[in-house]
Amino acid sequence: MRLSAEAMNAALADFQGLNYQTKVASAYDVFLTMKWVGANGDGQDPWHVVPRAVDELFGVFPNHKLGRLRPCRYDWLKLEDSGRKTVWNNNTRAVKLSTSLLVNNDIRNGLLPNASTILGPALPPQRPSWQSLAVLVLRNNDFAPGDDWATAQMELLNRLGMTQAELSHITSPQSLGVPLLGAIEWDETTIPEALQPPEAVVVQAPAAQQTPTPGAQVALPAAAAVSISVDARVERMLRLALKTTSSILLVGPPGTGKGTLLKWVLGEVAATPERYGFEAGFDPNPLWRTPDESWTAFDLIGGMAPNPDGVLTWSSGALLNAIEDNRWLILDETNRGDMDKIMGPLMTWLSDQEVEVGRSAAHEGQPQHVGWGVGRQSTVDENADVRRYLAGTEFRLLGTYNPQDAQRVFRFGQALSRRFVVIPVPAIRPGQFTQLLEESFPDLGADAVAAISGLYSAHLADDSTALGPAVFLRMAKYLLAGLSTIAPHATAPTGPADPEEEAPEAEETPLLAELLAEAYVMGIGRYLAGFDDRTFDALGERIVNDEAALPQGQWTWVSSQRNVLS
Repeated sequence: MRLSAEAMNAALADFQGLNYQTKVASAYDVFLTMKWVGANGDGQDPWHVVPRAVDELFGVFPNHKLGRLRPCRYDWLKLEDSGRKTVWNNNTRAVKLSTSLLVNNDIRNGLLPNASTILGPALPPQRPSWQSLAVLVLRNNDFAPGDDWATAQMELLNRLGMTQAELSHITSPQSLGVPLLGAIEWDETTIPEALQPPEAVVVQAPAAQQTPTPGAQVALPAAAAVSISVDARVERMLRLALKTTSSILLVGPPGTGKGTLLKWVLGEVAATPERYGFEAGFDPNPLWRTPDESWTAFDLIGGMAPNPDGVLTWSSGALLNAIEDNRWLILDETNRGDMDKIMGPLMTWLSDQEVEVGRSAAHEGQPQHVGWGVGRQSTVDENADVRRYLAGTEFRLLGTYNPQDAQRVFRFGQALSRRFVVIPVPAIRPGQFTQLLEESFPDLGADAVAAISGLYSAHLADDSTALGPAVFLRMAKYLLAGLSTIAPHATAPTGPADPEEEAPEAEETPLLAELLAEAYVMGIGRYLAGFDDRTFDALGERIVNDEAALPQGQWTWVSSQRNVLS
């Protein structure tokens, strides 16, 4: 019988509480992998055995795209070919903590006899319970009724060819406090959502068709569409919010794809309006506007402006124009304008009531009202007494907001925020980002993937520096352009998929770090300039030491460029 669901969930919760630095988590993975190879490889070349070892040890959800657990960081990675990409390739190149466990710092030479005494002191005080490790390694073991934790420990040591001393170096003696076996055996359905791999939805904004020059006979090709990965629950919240509310705000760090997500869902609404609760044939035909610090209520709502004859008359702003044309209004990057002041006159309207926003002439002109109609379409109802802009039941006001934009941030006040449905759009997990990076740029070499992923993880580790994937994906384009002309081998596949082929020799790409530092400054320099010194220094510590994404020399260069941009 399999071990109990209670034991599996307790073990995963134990691992989830660790959150080791990437370099330490990687070293832990390498140690376990090479112990498994030594105990079960039958003397085969590690190149052939490492992929199987990683699947056996960490492939908790074999049917899930992100089914490979990195236990001590509690991140979920792409399972397919994970052994070669995450363990083999990362330990045949530069010297790091994980390679210090290996003979001559190379995974091809096997594990050092004293590897556990090297790894142990590098681990934080909080270590996984030995029972958690037993659950992970023996999750598919067939236990006999009556087997207990003592049985599991003996089986664990045998499975990994590990001594009791080695086990004590890398784990805690702390008990999980649950029985090994139970009435309910574990399977993928018994793991609670909080412990499962994250579900993501890849969305793509419709490709933008380029406008041909006057007189051209041939249509220009559409600009390349951009793909982003968002949490499945974010996509669901947006989809259901569109059905149920008129004012929606997407909030998240820069680069999380809020604008792309809106463009995607607008395309979905236009293609299948019935799915979102709208009438067949409905088209949101959105009016896009980006507020800035110069905006006032005049830009959004309207106000008095001179006509060609110099007479002051009413001039409608973006909202009233959208209502009059029966279009949705999209306010992108709302934090760039002082929306509390800009939308102040609309507070009552956002609470589903009609409000006067101005008059048609300077002296006792026709009142201009904005309100809500009972029909699906937005209309303008004009009579001698009042001109009423009535948003229809299918009207939507959508916006995006970057709370971490260090250059220009106007905060939404609580009163205004309450009048919007706010949907958080967080940055995806590091494992999800790596998957997106690999799928978006299949020609990018393993070293480049690891380095860009390291930069992403370093930023994500602190809310004040977190940025979305779009910013980092752009770095890959720069690297591919540079490496293809300077070091073509750096974009070659990471190794043969055929297990009969020889293991590849380790290759160094000296210019990779320089190119990555350049791409990093070009893409993120404006954010670095806005960080205070303490935040910036802590970020550098994570990038250089925790993630090994850039060497110290390149970070020093990045620092000098930050000073220029500040």
